[in-house]
Amino acid sequence: MRVLLINPAMNMAKLGRFASLLEPMPPTGIAYIAGALVAAGVQTRFIDMFAEKLSGAQVVERAKRFAPDLVGMTVLTPSAPTCELLAKAIRLVLPNVKIVWGAVHADVFAKDILRAGSADFVVHHDGEDTITELVAALESGETDFSKVDGLTWMDRRAGVHGEPVTNKTRALRRDLDSLAYPAWDLTPYHRYGLLPFADMDKPILTMTGSRGCPYRCDYCSLLHSGKVYRRRDPIKIVDEYEYLVDRYGVKQIGLVDPIFPLVLKDLTPFCEELVRRKLDQKCVWLSETRADRLDAETCRTMYEGGCRRVLIGIESGVDMLLGNVNKNLTTEKVRWGVENARKAGIQTVGLFMIGMPGETPEMTKETIEFAVDLKLDFAKFAITVPFPGSKLFEDQWQKTLFRDDWENYTTFNPDADRLIYHPEGYDPELLIQMQSYGLRRFYMRYDQVRKQLIDLKTINPKMMLYGLYGMAI
Repeated sequence: MRVLLINPAMNMAKLGRFASLLEPMPPTGIAYIAGALVAAGVQTRFIDMFAEKLSGAQVVERAKRFAPDLVGMTVLTPSAPTCELLAKAIRLVLPNVKIVWGAVHADVFAKDILRAGSADFVVHHDGEDTITELVAALESGETDFSKVDGLTWMDRRAGVHGEPVTNKTRALRRDLDSLAYPAWDLTPYHRYGLLPFADMDKPILTMTGSRGCPYRCDYCSLLHSGKVYRRRDPIKIVDEYEYLVDRYGVKQIGLVDPIFPLVLKDLTPFCEELVRRKLDQKCVWLSETRADRLDAETCRTMYEGGCRRVLIGIESGVDMLLGNVNKNLTTEKVRWGVENARKAGIQTVGLFMIGMPGETPEMTKETIEFAVDLKLDFAKFAITVPFPGSKLFEDQWQKTLFRDDWENYTTFNPDADRLIYHPEGYDPELLIQMQSYGLRRFYMRYDQVRKQLIDLKTINPKMMLYGLYGMAI
């Protein structure tokens, strides 16, 4: 059985001048799928369309040469149109191939995707066990896939066209430590970074210390597929950390959990073991977390273990707006967490959303000034998008939100006419202008310019001038 996995690109033209700020990130989810298949003895290849800057024709040509029995794609909402085109083109040259999609977008629209012919299967939620069972069933010549939990498939036994069937939900895997490591050796891992404000050293790869999230923020697509929080053994996380350092020579690791660390009792042994193995001297790490998890002891422990930067989901400088999306956080607590990180020597990245439900331009300005006042090292101002899988999407879909032009579901959309969502009474053109203003207001200050170019050296002069000042054009 031959399986080809594809990490698709999105239409970068939709990002306009923002496109230059993006770089290919490690595709952790599909790398885990690849690892599971390799561990099961399946001949597996991987194409990263974005990282390798491949055209659709080049991807199809590679697929034709490999001649897989099954093609798998990870489908983020903005890349869904690309996946549709790739599926159609691959079927033309490989008419007998089966196609499987995964990730949240496919999870939400599984039956629609199958009816459209874009895929034969959709894997739901954790995919490692489902994909290996699916491959085994295909290899045995099975046509009834009803026993593969966590799968939607086209049941064609009753007719040529068939009907999509969703099987029983697969029980969540609790033992995350028994999963095979992501198969990074199949990927162009040397091309990966994170984002300009997240890169400290290279090579960079990512890890997960947990899955799921105990919080219920309305804008998060994990509400659909990742409600149950599951954690790994801290020492096992260090084992993988050491493996990435030794095997791939990584200098920076990004922990891509929704929140890491969640509790000090897991963080402490993790950091102590990093120090014991002297990994804190070989590789730095960063993670995304919430400000209210950053007490003084947590921050000190993180720094001692090699953490040098945290991405903090702050979202807004207006308490009412935080309440509107069930963030369960206050601006006072944000100040507390950011200050604790700063005192510990950890650099801070504030992640903000503008155009939240109930927001006005005056509130957007309040958020921008809040970001400035926090003395963050970096700030990102993303336009709010109700991504499929989130409560915000469910609340808006087919009520006030009717757009299914998926490639425009981006938080940096320069086209006001293509903006997916904006609060009632908030002009879309003004919202885009406020995003540019926020970036200029934050970064185009003497102290910030000096910090970025001399102290942090993360954002180079060309990137700063084009990506920030150029946004005013």
